[in-house]
Amino acid sequence: MSDITIKKEIRGVIRNSGFRANPKMVCSIVKIMNMKYSHIDNKKVASIANEIINEQVV
Repeated sequence: MSDITIKKEIRGVIRNSGFRANPKMVCSIVKIMNMKYSHIDNKKVASIANEIINEQVV
């Protein structure tokens, strides 16, 4: 799965969660993405989620 697609999915999860972006959300995002796409690399998702959350928090 490409980085752009992962970023799109993560942004959608954050937007639909109803919560403000928080660094504590990374584990939950990885779990959601792992349930949706079982073949996805968890470390890659975690690093991209951290990147997106950090740009939204600042």
